[in-house]
Amino acid sequence: MSLVVGTTTTYDSNRLREQFANVIHMISPEECPFQGLVERESVDGRHPEWSTDTLRTPVTSNQQLEGDDYAYATIPATVRVGNYTEIARQTYLVSRTDEKNTKAGPKSELGRQRRKAGVELKTDIELSLLANKASNAGAVGTARQSAGFAAWITSNDSRGATGGDGGFSGGIVAAAGNGTQRAFTKPLLDATILAAYTSGGSPSILMVSPYVKTVFSTLINDSALRTAQIFNNVKGNEQATIYSAADTYLSDFGVLDIMPNRQMARGGALSARNAYLIDTSKVAIGVLDDIFEDRPAKTGDADKRALVTEFCLIMKTQAAHGIIADLFGLTAAS
Repeated sequence: MSLVVGTTTTYDSNRLREQFANVIHMISPEECPFQGLVERESVDGRHPEWSTDTLRTPVTSNQQLEGDDYAYATIPATVRVGNYTEIARQTYLVSRTDEKNTKAGPKSELGRQRRKAGVELKTDIELSLLANKASNAGAVGTARQSAGFAAWITSNDSRGATGGDGGFSGGIVAAAGNGTQRAFTKPLLDATILAAYTSGGSPSILMVSPYVKTVFSTLINDSALRTAQIFNNVKGNEQATIYSAADTYLSDFGVLDIMPNRQMARGGALSARNAYLIDTSKVAIGVLDDIFEDRPAKTGDADKRALVTEFCLIMKTQAAHGIIADLFGLTAAS
């Protein structure tokens, strides 16, 4: 094989147009399961509060005399709890010239950055709502902070050795103390489900990191734990399907949907180490100001933009939920 002498090739030409794809590809996961799962509620101020209450313990001694005069019980007051809204934002800045120039892909650089900033802000909110972080009332020079899901749970919590509760007290929610990490197991799950059911909760979701989801699926292959087998009957020339995953768990107290959350892994070990039992009727996202685009006054030859929101977690009653904390959430050792 040889090239004919004098042949002009693409390596000689200086007239070739630049070949640049007209699509921008982004791989980072965008979905935010928790925000899609629970309701959103409007709040009217930076410190929303609400009340919680419980029933007294039932007794078998409630037999009264005929004709007896009433003795009146003192009914305990409700418990007043609350959280603080936090302000989150994502900014972007594009020069006038860049916005005017013809481009491959989206015609507007402002539009491209707006969409990307919106996704990034949404994923920040997802992690903040689930996080083990305390509430903070804020002050001049100090940002307010909403307590996250992991910080609230004190009634139905399974923690590793040396782990400690956070919870609401004295007007704020304290962060939980991280304990020694351990492997996710069926006994840990069952014990936390039992605690939530006994407390009166009806969790329907187990939200976990992707790695913990894979560990959950291995439970069906553990001979010591197997209560049912999954088969795919193959007929004729049909191809067999191997079932090695499980998405639903029928516990003694109801059905759980197992929901992996990729953002928990993207947030690192501190986000991935907790698995959440969620009663969707007993938690909400409080919204003081939904995401909006702010356009500050133009002071230079560029367009300034900011996406801003103010929100908090409304934990209607923490005893309806559960947490299996201090798990290996990224790998078998982290």
